[in-house]
Amino acid sequence: MKKWTKILTVLLALTMLTALMSGCGNQKNPLATLTLEDGDEILIYLYPNKAPNTVANFISLANSGFYDGLTFHRVVEDFVMQGGDPNGDGSGGPGYTIEGEFADNGFAKNDIPMEKGVIAMARFSSNGENTVEAYNSAGSQFFILMANKDSLQGQYAAFGKVFSGMNVLEKLNMVDTDSKDRPRQDIVIKSIRVETYGVDYGEPKKIEE
Repeated sequence: MKKWTKILTVLLALTMLTALMSGCGNQKNPLATLTLEDGDEILIYLYPNKAPNTVANFISLANSGFYDGLTFHRVVEDFVMQGGDPNGDGSGGPGYTIEGEFADNGFAKNDIPMEKGVIAMARFSSNGENTVEAYNSAGSQFFILMANKDSLQGQYAAFGKVFSGMNVLEKLNMVDTDSKDRPRQDIVIKSIRVETYGVDYGEPKKIEE
């Protein structure tokens, strides 16, 4: 009995891994490798079937080298790791925005749960109000959740999940920060590259600033 239990457990694990790696049919999900300055790596599976334009945007920026040398400029313990801002202070972007692919913006297809390890696009708010401009204000900044946050469900465009390297993020999530949640010592992103397994996800649809 114990032998069969072990076999079933292994089969279940393989099934779950296959599901994570599969996007549509036998197509593999794009795999992003986020490499930190010290060489540590975080692997992130992206979900183009849930947020296609968001994923296309991230792939385009990452593989063009946009994120190379940028930082995690906002770190809140047990909440979030945020990066991708060329200004390094939460105010910057790539010079354009994209439409928010999340339920509150009328994009019901994206049902990725806002749980620990999920990566989503950060966006700007309009005096704290949820306006069309705020909903469609994401550009290059992204955040990785460090805890389950059901309260954010449907409000941000989640587009992937960390597959490996959460232990690295958990350690960084406890660094010393200033009053604006900025690490006192820079956490530098050496590079982000996305393996697409031969699939061309195209250029994202942009809203020019």
